[in-house]
Amino acid sequence: MQKGKKILIVEDEFIVANDLRMILKKHGYEVMGIASSVTQAKTIIAAEKPNWVLLDIILKGHETGIDLAFELNKLEIPFLFISANTNQGILEAVKEARPYGFLTKPFREKDLFIMLDIASERFNTEKQT
Repeated sequence: MQKGKKILIVEDEFIVANDLRMILKKHGYEVMGIASSVTQAKTIIAAEKPNWVLLDIILKGHETGIDLAFELNKLEIPFLFISANTNQGILEAVKEARPYGFLTKPFREKDLFIMLDIASERFNTEKQT
């Protein structure tokens, strides 16, 4: 992923979200916001369309990250799931949402950037065809 891309973090655990923000900023990414719910995320997305979304699955409120993922697909905003939830039912729902990647928490900083690079390359290739 190229530096300077606008990333929205959708994560309801403040410590995890803040750590992600610091890691991304340290590596030159622009974090345009942190949302702890789908409702908050929709507000930020409407105000300023992000280039990428890092998306947790279980969030505050009645909507999940998977619900938001389907809307992101309609808006053509690529996303990566970052979640500690890896049960079979959730993984099947995740597949249907067509993410550009899935990273299991806790993760290593290096793994995050490898996932972002692979996802960005795939997204750019798909946009060219």
